[in-house]
Amino acid sequence: MIKPSHRQPRKFSTVSTITVSTPNVDQPSGDASGRTGRSQQRYSFKRELFHLCDTVTAHCWRQLAQQDRSHWERLFWLLALILEAATLVVIIISAWGKYTANPLITTLHNTLYPIELVPFPAISLCNNNRISRVAAQRYAQELARRDQQRHNVSHFLEQIVLLGKLYDFDFENVHQMAKFQEFLDLNDVTNATGMYSALDTLEKLSPRCEDMLLRCFWKSIELPCMLKNDMVEVRRTQYGFCCTFNFIGHNEDNEIHPPSYFLDVTGPEMGLVLLLNGSSNDYFYNLFNNIGFNLQIFNPTEVPDMTSGGVSEQFIHLGTETFIRVDAITINSEPDVLRYSRQKRQCVFRNELLKYGASYGRSNCVAACRVRSVLALCECVPFYMQTAGGVAGSRSVATCNLQHIACLNKYKIKWSTVITDIVRIPGLEKEMEESLYCPDCLPSCSDSKYQITASELPLIRTHRDGFSVTAGIDQVADVSVVRIFFGQPETWMYKQDVAYYWFEIFSSFGGMFGIMAGMSLISVTEVVYFVGRQLVLVFTSRTWSARRRLRKPAVLQLLE
Repeated sequence: MIKPSHRQPRKFSTVSTITVSTPNVDQPSGDASGRTGRSQQRYSFKRELFHLCDTVTAHCWRQLAQQDRSHWERLFWLLALILEAATLVVIIISAWGKYTANPLITTLHNTLYPIELVPFPAISLCNNNRISRVAAQRYAQELARRDQQRHNVSHFLEQIVLLGKLYDFDFENVHQMAKFQEFLDLNDVTNATGMYSALDTLEKLSPRCEDMLLRCFWKSIELPCMLKNDMVEVRRTQYGFCCTFNFIGHNEDNEIHPPSYFLDVTGPEMGLVLLLNGSSNDYFYNLFNNIGFNLQIFNPTEVPDMTSGGVSEQFIHLGTETFIRVDAITINSEPDVLRYSRQKRQCVFRNELLKYGASYGRSNCVAACRVRSVLALCECVPFYMQTAGGVAGSRSVATCNLQHIACLNKYKIKWSTVITDIVRIPGLEKEMEESLYCPDCLPSCSDSKYQITASELPLIRTHRDGFSVTAGIDQVADVSVVRIFFGQPETWMYKQDVAYYWFEIFSSFGGMFGIMAGMSLISVTEVVYFVGRQLVLVFTSRTWSARRRLRKPAVLQLLE
């Protein structure tokens, strides 16, 4: 009896202690750590969302959270907000598509750009007669002396005409060409390589610039035309060996040329004036069915290439005085344009793609692309194509001879049509496939383009005293005078720049959000704060729930 009476008080005391502490276990948020009754409230995303809609600064969202609104009113405002958001998304996507599709803009920046800041164009002067009769007779005599079958000079003059096919790739008798080429390979070899060189032969047969240029003037000052380190050089162009002025571009011998010529005055007397000797009695193989000269005007840093679109061409007839007025247009690109890809900006800066020379040029790129194509298809390069930068590596490149005429003629049309992008045009699929594809050859981002206006007058003998370009020449029917000059002291300068900077796009989009949804940066901040708050509340709620589940089984065990 004593034992039960002793254990009864201990049992009563334990039960009373548990009944007091049990509410604290079921409601952990009300413990002694300082949590108030507000934190004991269960988390509800619906309640938080209604609170956001009621307090957000964006328009019309509080209509969804007000307690006095009926379900139909809330549905109406919800549909209105959905329609508004869909319209805003469509407008934003459309605007962004236009920004990304046309990221650059070209505007007229200066209509009074000084002409002295624009380099004078390069000039290439080529005689329509590509083989001199005097040089052909001299060469025919050399071949006749070397011929073991003792053919006369007239026979070899007929054969030398075939060498002119290396200019236009026309062929008449393939068997005759092959036979003459075999003779040249045996009897006309150079001492350096021990092989025949079509380049050396045609350079020797071409009319000399010393014979073509009688007098040269620059800014009304007569200068020597062909002395060493003077204004005119012999360079290779698509018409063969020609007399060039101010051509400082691509050069296979890597010579350092002087800076480009600049002209700070205008007028026919102050530009480049040339007195040309037609030598009509020296014609042996002419490219065109006329007598005279072919003059090309192009950018000084690029090779003259008609297919690239950067060359203006003018024919000079004998017995005439030709006035060629040059008007320049300059395009400069801002450095910010460089951050866009070449495919987006559709141009190349001068310091990009230096494999085409010290300064990039579209004509240089097209010429190099054509060299690669000719070499791949015919395993040679025509003598007038400059090969520096055109072929990768240091391997030797064979010069095309008469045995390659058939192959060159086959692909002649292909090399005269250049494309940089393949466009599917119905009916022109074959033409696109047969064109020369040069995807890298985009226009230069900063460039000077030249347009010419030519006029021609009959040349007559002058009897006046004083300065005259034709002074001392009695027969003017076989000479020509060419005047190349700038037409006006100012020119137009265009600037290529980014169409929209980031702050302009930001401002434009901000205006759309403000008009369509009444939103601002504060509204965005409220939404971000709401999302962060929900994450914190969810994490806190789950943490306390887990703690309660861990502590509750121990309490139940004590109760039992």
